[in-house]
Parts: sequence; C-alpha cells; structure tokens
Amino acid sequence: MTSKNKAHDRSAVKAYLDFLRFSLDAEATLPPSAATIDWADMLQFASDQSIVGVLFHGIKRLRADDPHPTARELAKWGVTASAIADANHEAYDDACHVINIIYRRYGHKSCLLKGQGNALMYPDPYMRSSGDIDLWILPNEGETVTDIIRLCRTIDPTCELDYHHCDASLPIKTHLELHYRAAYSENIFYNRRLQQYFEDVKKDQYNNIVYLPDSMGWLNVPTDSMNRVLQMSHVMKHFLFEGIGLRQIIDYYYLLRRGTTSKEKEDFKQKARWLGMWKFARGLMYVLNHYLGLEERFLIAPQSRRVGEYIIRDVIKTGNFGFSDKRFTHLKSHNANVIAFYSVVRCLRNFLEFPAEALFGHPAFILWWHFYYRYKMARSL
Repeated sequence: MTSKNKAHDRSAVKAYLDFLRFSLDAEATLPPSAATIDWADMLQFASDQSIVGVLFHGIKRLRADDPHPTARELAKWGVTASAIADANHEAYDDACHVINIIYRRYGHKSCLLKGQGNALMYPDPYMRSSGDIDLWILPNEGETVTDIIRLCRTIDPTCELDYHHCDASLPIKTHLELHYRAAYSENIFYNRRLQQYFEDVKKDQYNNIVYLPDSMGWLNVPTDSMNRVLQMSHVMKHFLFEGIGLRQIIDYYYLLRRGTTSKEKEDFKQKARWLGMWKFARGLMYVLNHYLGLEERFLIAPQSRRVGEYIIRDVIKTGNFGFSDKRFTHLKSHNANVIAFYSVVRCLRNFLEFPAEALFGHPAFILWWHFYYRYKMARSL
C-alpha cells in the first residue's frame, strides 16, 4: 500500500490520532498503537493536516526504548519542523513590523487574529505550522468600517477588497491580510448578529497585549472570550464551505486549555445559540474530548457524538482547508468561479446536518456579495 493511500486507512489514522493525543498532553502516556505507526506515512498525514510540528513535539518526548522513527525518518521530520520554526519566527517579526507601521504611520492599533496569535498559546510557540498574518485594524473613536476600508486602500492602493479583508502587499515575506471585519458568517442573517457582536466587544481588544518569544516585541490578540466565538465561527465556516483540518481544531484545544468559568461557559452558550453555532460547537466538543483527549472540565458545551463523528470524518478526508480532499479534485482550480462552485457543492452536501447554513449560506452569500454589497461598498469609498 502506498503512503498516499495508507494515510486514509482507518487503523492507520486511528494510530496517528492516538499519537496526536500523546503529543498534545505532556502528562499522557504513549499509546500501544504507536508500535504500528509507519513514521514516513504519518509525516504525509501530518503534512496534509498541517500538524507536523505538533506531532514532532510528541516524537521528541519518546524514550530510547519506545517505538520511534529511524534516523533517516527522524531527519525528515526534523527538517520539516525546523522549517516551521523558521517560518513562525519570520511571521512574528513581520507581524510586529506591520503593526508598528499601522500604529506609528496611521495612528491605529491592530489585533492579530487566528493563526499566528493562536501559536502563542502552544507549549512551544514555534511548533504550529504558520500561515497568513491576519490583522484586524481597530477603528478609532467615531470611525466606521468604511473608514478602515479607506485606510486599507491608503496602505495598499492596489489591494483587492473582499467582504471582510483585503490582501495587502507590503515589504514583508509573510502573506498579509488586513481585516476591517474580524470575521463573517456566510449565513446572511447570522452574519448581521456576528458583526454586531464584534462591534460590541471591539473595545476590549485594544489593550489585550501579549509578548512574543525571544524578545521580539509585543502585540494585541483577541481576548479569550472573543476568541472562543471568533475561532468557532472560523472553523465552522471553513468546515461547511471549504474543508478544515486538524490544525484549527488543535488551536481550539489550546484555547480551551486556558480554562473558562461557569459564567463564561453560560455566556458562550447564549452567544453560540444566537449566532447559529451551538450544534456545531457540541460536535466539536466531542472531537476535542474523544479524539484529542481534552478533559471534560475544559469543554464549553455538551458533546454531540453524532455531529462530532460527522465532523471528524470530513476533517480526515479534506485535510488542511480542503487541500487533500480527493472527492472534488476535478473542481480544484485557481479560477474564482470554479472555487465558488466547489464551495457551493460542499455547502449542499451539508444540507441535512446544517440546513440553515446550506439554505441561507454560501449560495445566498455569493449572490448578495457579487450583485449587491460589493457595488454598494465601492460607491461608499
């Protein structure tokens, strides 16, 4: 069996997920299934899911008498993990540079969202596979979203505007997204509520400062309460319309390991129901507990086994952001129209589990965005 096919074998995947639990928890013992692991094949699985650094963190905990990779296999893991660490260092440095430019030159604070901010919650801030830099430019008193969009156009006059962010070209190596909205829901009704939520909590993000490793500086990240909503929205949206991998679920694992009070759990419950995320949240709690080993005391919603199994099956098939999904290979393209069609197909596949998102989600959002809102936004600039 080839490595590419073996990564989809059920028993092999179970062994990889068992080892992932070991890698995430410093108190966990090595599972018996580690003796069956094909380490080269697990490297392919880890690459598909963008979790090489996380599993290598577990490999470094192995004792001499434990099952472990050969020297040659270990070198491949080590080279990949070293490249991930270098990319993280570069992304942290680039984020600080851009944040300083936006603040000193334009007088705006900005908040580092999702990926690179999540990496700071990991036991090793260099072990998470890095991606884009997502910066939410915080509006000053009296400013609106339109003002921040104009600012983005000032920072990069050539940038292409999306509903919630633009891809900005600045003299840095890491891809940069400037956000004027922290995130969005593709259900046009829940999206209005989500934008209201971000409007209500934006002031809390101005002074939530964290310090970067190796004295690289400091920056703003979302509060934990906002992150619980923001990242749940992010994971759910990508799961429904594009595909999501284990990397983003591990982000949520480390977020919840920081702890929540009973009041915060009740507050999340109310927000998740109001924003249409409660059912998905219950499924994600099952995945976090059953597959990643997160203790029940850290969970913020009751578990739903049925929804959780539905989620994990798709996560394993699709890989990171759907890049490993073999079911829709013929639809993969750089053409925007083909990508939109692919996401509609994925959306409709989830109709029975998430009918509100499938019915009022991506298909409706595409029509609303392309034939109404972007032209309205263009006229206001």
